[in-house]
Amino acid sequence: MKFMVLIGLVGATLLAAAAEFDQAVWIAPPADAPSGTPLPLFRKEFVIPKAPVRATLRIIGLGDFDARINGARIAPLGINQPWSQYEKTLFYREFNVGSLLSKGTNCLGVLLGNSFWHNPPPPKGRYNKDGPQRIAEQPLLLRAELRLEFAGGKQIVIGTDDSWTTAPGPVTFSHIYAGEDYDARKQPAGWDRAGFSEPWAHARLASAPPGRIAPVTFPGIEPFERDAPVEVKESAPGVFVYTFPRNTAGQLNVQITGGKPGSAVQFRCGEHKRDGRLFGAYTAGGELVTDGRSFTHQWIFFYFGMQFVEVTGAVPEGTPNPAGLPVIKRLTMVSVRAALPETGRFTCSSALYNDTQKIIDQAVRANMNWVMTDCPHREKLGWLECAYLLQPTFLYRYDGNEWFSKIAGDLRDAQEPSGRVTTVAPSYPAGRFPGAFTWTVEWGAAAVLSPWTHYEWYGDKKILSENFDMMRRFVDYIGQESKDGVAPSGLGDWYDYGHGQPPGPSRFTPTELSATATWALCALRVADAAAVLGRTEDAKTYRELHSRIARDFQRHFQDPATRTLKNTGSPQCANAMALCADVVPAADRHKLITGIIADLEKRDWQQTPGDVGHVYLIRALAQGGRSDILHKVYSRDGLGSYGGILKKGLTSLPETWDAMMDGYQSLNHCMLGHVQEWYYGYVAGIRQDFGSTGWDRVIIGPNPGDLTSAEGSCQTPHGKIVSRWHRKGGKFILEAEVPKGVEARAILPSGKSVPLTAGKRTVLKE
Repeated sequence: MKFMVLIGLVGATLLAAAAEFDQAVWIAPPADAPSGTPLPLFRKEFVIPKAPVRATLRIIGLGDFDARINGARIAPLGINQPWSQYEKTLFYREFNVGSLLSKGTNCLGVLLGNSFWHNPPPPKGRYNKDGPQRIAEQPLLLRAELRLEFAGGKQIVIGTDDSWTTAPGPVTFSHIYAGEDYDARKQPAGWDRAGFSEPWAHARLASAPPGRIAPVTFPGIEPFERDAPVEVKESAPGVFVYTFPRNTAGQLNVQITGGKPGSAVQFRCGEHKRDGRLFGAYTAGGELVTDGRSFTHQWIFFYFGMQFVEVTGAVPEGTPNPAGLPVIKRLTMVSVRAALPETGRFTCSSALYNDTQKIIDQAVRANMNWVMTDCPHREKLGWLECAYLLQPTFLYRYDGNEWFSKIAGDLRDAQEPSGRVTTVAPSYPAGRFPGAFTWTVEWGAAAVLSPWTHYEWYGDKKILSENFDMMRRFVDYIGQESKDGVAPSGLGDWYDYGHGQPPGPSRFTPTELSATATWALCALRVADAAAVLGRTEDAKTYRELHSRIARDFQRHFQDPATRTLKNTGSPQCANAMALCADVVPAADRHKLITGIIADLEKRDWQQTPGDVGHVYLIRALAQGGRSDILHKVYSRDGLGSYGGILKKGLTSLPETWDAMMDGYQSLNHCMLGHVQEWYYGYVAGIRQDFGSTGWDRVIIGPNPGDLTSAEGSCQTPHGKIVSRWHRKGGKFILEAEVPKGVEARAILPSGKSVPLTAGKRTVLKE
């Protein structure tokens, strides 16, 4: 099949076919080409009679792609192919590229990358999570279609076929975990421009991979902050350590000059530094081989969570260089993340709260990729407890509508025929992790609780109709695996704190308790979703299931005499989860709240819940009217607190409450960042009324504690909501702004409720 010229074929049929890549086939490197390394280049020249009025490129590159037209990059990064459950869904990107084309001969060029599609074995000493991986058995694949529209209705379509040519490129090694190597000597000059005449091989026609083809409707990955180093030191002879101002998910951009052709410069990157040297289990980077000339290079497909870069084989500009090594004129850290629009702001009179929010937000940003990762170095996987427990935290700050819809689709694709949802989605590959790391109720619950939270926030029933079957099947699967009304044990309240043991699976809270409470909450949300969708019988079935789980929960975990819940030293997580899952009698709720408070006070306001239980602690106390207690908890600055983390000088949130800087624990993890939900919802006071969806009914109810002022705003389907308050002259002054179309009321610190007028700014004093 050669490139095709279609004249006068305009209409719905043609445009619908275009979405199916009707003029493009899958191509791959020749059968004898190395698999995955070095990475292959593809190119196609074509002639057009004049500049088009519109030009659209639709493209899938597996595992990733960096496309260019006439030497110009069509996207700011090479991270362009969304991660997905490849055997189920393949996403295509669409780019408007008319401004890059001109009359005459043009060239479309594509470099393919590995991503999660194919990870070749890395060189010795490079990090590779859990050993060699090969997700797909197919080679790197490309399918692209450039559709040109001209005045008068003429169209030209250039699709991938065996007339395209291919050759190995300058990226000699690329791995989603281990890093990326680039050899400037192997960069074919002008390969992505017209007139290039090297004798390349023809591309091979390839079989189509499984999976439906779907358009990208969610934000892509883009570059953001560009940081220069704050310090460069020679930590050992010939070893230079660059320290950057923040721990981020980034790519290195290096400007280099001099040295002999073939000189190799090594970059080793990580987030732990001790005695001036980079150390730790999770370091990666790459090698840059120079051609003796000055050039600038930025990683194409690789990114990594890091703050420190160790360089060997080159010297910083201005450093003595008797060996004539390459000279680094500039080394820049470029933060990369999904381009979710920022929609929320929070600030207050507490420097500790403000700085806490900054390190949480930095971790949130570093983990916004094609999925919500939990860290940008060791994992880069969509660990699912983060996806739903942190969802409100994300939504207060960012527009996550399409992004969380994509995550829900990943969950549907990853769900197994039994109804089970494993701990990560997409699942790369299923069954790789041992024991509870593959399957845990509190992780798989994202299949139910993430779509429900999405519906609560945006009020669109579509998210429930698309995912109801997944939600129901997951709850049913837990029922099949339960024994005597108890859900199967797993990781539980991962990394709970204060038991004098290393971080790991829950120690204070029986894992069966947290799993059963989660099951109950999931059953309740399936019932709620069924009611929204008009599925009356399903709603009845799952409400009855919730009641049955609650009775079994009380039978197994609640002392009939004292009415307290089982725990092994701290009741904070158990009580909070039981309250949020509504599995204890109403008469016992106050006792459980007072039990939490008593334990906190005994521990000098030290919270003990970990990854799973922390957000429930916040919700149980805040919804129970005890934000005064949360102010005590989060104003601490000792070990095991946000303040203690800040005292260690960290710029992003770590995964452990005591910020273990042992070279193993992550220093850029979003999983304990739930307090931001409280900052917005209860300190600034912006939250939905009970039972509201889509922000139809709003409460502005600040809980000031000892603060003197706070301001918050967030974007809702109806518009922006703002809460500003301060104390002056013994008075509390609240300024609230709510958009039209909502029913709103203010709840002042005294408890007084005052209706708010939608569409107007209201100032209240007491």
